[in-house]
Amino acid sequence: MKQRPVRGTHDIFGNEILKFNKITQCVRDIADRSSFNELKTPIFEFSSLFSKPLGEQSDVVLKEMYTFEDRNNEFLTLRPEYTTPMIRAAISNNFLNDLPCKLYGFGPMFRRERPQKGRYRQFNQINFEIFGSNDPYSDVELIYLANCILKKLLPDLNLKLNLNTLGKKEELNKYKEKLNKYFNDNKEKLSDESKEKINNNPLRILDSKNENDERISRLAPLITEFLSKESKDHFVEIKNSLTQLEIPFVENANLVRGLDYYCHTVFEFKTDLLGSQDTVLGGGRYDGLISILGGADLPGVGWAAGIERLSLLMQDIKKEVNDIHIAIIDKQYKLNLIQLTNYLNINKFTFYWNYKYNLKKSLSKANEMNAKFIIIIGDETFKKELYSIKDLTTGEQIELSLENIKKFINDKS
Repeated sequence: MKQRPVRGTHDIFGNEILKFNKITQCVRDIADRSSFNELKTPIFEFSSLFSKPLGEQSDVVLKEMYTFEDRNNEFLTLRPEYTTPMIRAAISNNFLNDLPCKLYGFGPMFRRERPQKGRYRQFNQINFEIFGSNDPYSDVELIYLANCILKKLLPDLNLKLNLNTLGKKEELNKYKEKLNKYFNDNKEKLSDESKEKINNNPLRILDSKNENDERISRLAPLITEFLSKESKDHFVEIKNSLTQLEIPFVENANLVRGLDYYCHTVFEFKTDLLGSQDTVLGGGRYDGLISILGGADLPGVGWAAGIERLSLLMQDIKKEVNDIHIAIIDKQYKLNLIQLTNYLNINKFTFYWNYKYNLKKSLSKANEMNAKFIIIIGDETFKKELYSIKDLTTGEQIELSLENIKKFINDKS
């Protein structure tokens, strides 16, 4: 039987790996300039790390987590998101003794959901987190960094920043009670999926893509009715700062995000090019989450972006050309080949050899790969230690000693 990948997983190669590497390098460059420290955590954690913070009635916990029991009768889960593992790592390694703690990372996440365009069961995610600051500027800084990364990777794409506030936890809880009553009053008009969320997670109904649900949500109570002056001021400062930075945004009262730990600021960069999976990058504030996970009562804010979705929106990347192709006409000259490849590697040239002892096939491969030069190892190399090098653009061919190859190539480049 032919082997195939597990449904919802995918291999990354060719142009996709070029995009993947460009994304991660861009993230590293911008993170380093802003003094964020990289963190890598294990891909599985104790299941209890995720169940309460994500919401025991959330879709992630109820339907999507890959959880298993190990030989010690302990339940472990492949990480479905990265914020809680990063907090766990910050607590475990005493990062929270020096605040603010600014971290970033990327790696594979796992959710057992229906595979869709840009959504896999194993997917790669970027996360940026700031622990220990409730200053609105920390929210702004993260949105600014997200904007910088997206502009760098997707310069021609018009992404829309959607912005909302959920207020403090107590304000949000009062809002949920009001939503619960409103959606119960309109229960018969809701989709079956939303009916199940009324009592446990009414906020998620606001995020439904069902047309009837959207119509009902447009008339639902607004979070602004429950916000304190402090919460409103926090949100106003963020909006003013984004305006000052010339980052356009739209206020979206129905933006809630999918996990239970959010409060105050929530935001998403959206596109209309990915169908229903329209969020490219999203995040928000989660004050109180660190204490739930056993740390000090510290505020936090962060965001995540799926690398696969970013990749879908990027232009193809032209692969770097192998400058030099090597042709060796007989196995007896392999020692000269070893000397040549060592020389080219030391001088940082890109090169290729197809393991063929055939000049015609090597020339054909060099043309196929658009090589600029071909270096031929033959009798003269063995007798006089001279390498025949041909400029495949001009057709010029000359015999040179090993130490003169670099100058010839640089003069022609």
